[in-house]
Amino acid sequence: MRYSSLWYGSAGVVLCSALACAGPMPVVDTSTADLPQETGPTTWAEVETVDLDRYPDVPPLEEDVLQHDVPAALMNSTADDGKIVELDGYRVQVFSSSEREEAVRVEDDVRRWLNNLPDARRKALGLSETVVVYSIYRQPLYRIRVGDFERREDASRIVPALLRQFPGALVVPDRITVIR
Repeated sequence: MRYSSLWYGSAGVVLCSALACAGPMPVVDTSTADLPQETGPTTWAEVETVDLDRYPDVPPLEEDVLQHDVPAALMNSTADDGKIVELDGYRVQVFSSSEREEAVRVEDDVRRWLNNLPDARRKALGLSETVVVYSIYRQPLYRIRVGDFERREDASRIVPALLRQFPGALVVPDRITVIR
């Protein structure tokens, strides 16, 4: 291969270029016929030098239990199961008086009575696990009412049981809150 060099001025820049008329470039022989034929390792055991028996199996560490403040309804994907609806329905009124202290005492008695009901009896009366006891004041009376029932028949089922403890219990129409 022939090269030409040109000097330009005092800067000393060298320009090298291959001459186009130099002819074809020699072909490089890539055959491996002349190289010695060696075979490398065929298994990891031939290459591996670490004795794995020196390192006993260690059981994995127990995972920590994740503590969080996410409500159960969100964790169980039940947050949108049901919508709270207010509608006309029925409750069972067990007490009515103008005396506040007496209303507070009766409200505690009703809550205690409901909490002491066996599950089978609660189910037979058609009561849910969480029955709400309401203390309502509409001048001049305090009223204690139980439950949220959409139908009068459902409210009437618990009246005989309540009458044994609270004489004068009766079904009354009221604005109720239910989950649909």
